[in-house]
Amino acid sequence: MMKPGEPLKTNKPIRSQKTGVVLPREGTFVRAIENMGRQLILVNFGPAGEEYIFPDEILPEPNKA
Repeated sequence: MMKPGEPLKTNKPIRSQKTGVVLPREGTFVRAIENMGRQLILVNFGPAGEEYIFPDEILPEPNKA
C-alpha cells in the first residue's frame, strides 16, 4: 500500500472532474478511501489541484529492493 507523500504516475491522461483540464501524469498520493464499494485514490497534482482517481489508473509501482 502507498504512503502519503509518495509520488505516482497515471497510466493514461485523465481529465479533471472539477475543471475539465487534463491533469499532469505525475502526482503525489494523499490517501485512499472507499466510497459505495469502490476504492478511490486522492492525488495531489500540484497546481492542477487534488482529484480522486481509480486504482487502475495508476501505473504499478516498480518492485523496491
